[in-house]
Amino acid sequence: MNTKEILNAFPQPEGKILRNIDKEACEQAVEQIISGGRKITRAIIDLILEPGNGDDIRPRHAIHATAIRVGGTGKEIERNSFASALASTLTDDRPKAVKGFVIRQLQICGGAKQAEAIAYFLNDSEEHLYEYSAQALEAIGVATIDHFRTAYPLAKGAPRITILQGLGVLQDKKSRPFFLSAMQDTDLEIRLAGIWGLMRISSAKDAELMLSQSLKEKGWGRIKATAYCFELAEKLAKNGQSKEAKAIYIKIKKSHSEKQDAYLRETADRGLAQLK
Repeated sequence: MNTKEILNAFPQPEGKILRNIDKEACEQAVEQIISGGRKITRAIIDLILEPGNGDDIRPRHAIHATAIRVGGTGKEIERNSFASALASTLTDDRPKAVKGFVIRQLQICGGAKQAEAIAYFLNDSEEHLYEYSAQALEAIGVATIDHFRTAYPLAKGAPRITILQGLGVLQDKKSRPFFLSAMQDTDLEIRLAGIWGLMRISSAKDAELMLSQSLKEKGWGRIKATAYCFELAEKLAKNGQSKEAKAIYIKIKKSHSEKQDAYLRETADRGLAQLK
C-alpha cells in the first residue's frame, strides 16, 4: 500500500469534528506505517505543512496515532525504529513549525537514542522549539541531563530559564553550581528558577542561602521564594532530615515578622508540629 492509500484510512473532519472514524482501517494503516519503516514515515512528514499553508490533517493524524501506538509496552523495537525515523527528519530543510510538530511526537515516543537530535533545538527560540525540545527531553528522563547541562551555559533569553528548569525537573545534583549562580541573576524568573532547582535536589546545605534570597525578594517573588523554602523543608522531613527541616521552619518564623507575614508563620508552625 502506498502513502496515499495509507493516509486515506484516516478520516477528514466535517467542519472541525471527526464524525466518521473507521477504527479498524486506522489501526491497519498505523501498522503499515510501522512496517514501512523510515521511507513511509519520511514520506508522510514531507506532507506536513506550516499551519495555514494547506490541508495536512491526515498526515498529522497518521504520525500522531503511530507515535501513540508504538508507545505501548513490549514495543521497544517498533518504537525505536519509528522514533529514529522521525528524528532523522529534524536535520532536513523544512519549516521550523513542522519540526516543532515532529519534536512533540518524539515527546510521546522518543528515547535516549533520539535525545541528541531533539537537544539540538534547546536554544532555538523560534516557533517555541526550545520548549518542545525541553519537554521531550524531560519526558525521556535522566538520560538527557548532559544535553541540558551542555546547552545551559550557551542559553540566552527564554531558552535559558526553560533549560534551567529542565535541570530542576530532572533533579540534577551536578547542576547545583548553575542553580546557585542563577540565584544571583538580575532576572527574577531566573533567580526563582535557581531557588526552585536547589529545592528539587533537596540541597539542605544551601537552605540558608535560599532563605536569605527569599528575604531579598519583594512582592510575588518573595512569596514564591519562601514557598520553595517550605517545599525544601517538607522534602527534607520526608527524607528523614528533621533537624534540617526544623531549622528552615524556625528561620522563616523569625525572619518573617511583619503583620502581613502571619500566614507564613502559621505555615511554619504547622510544619514544626508535623515534625514532632
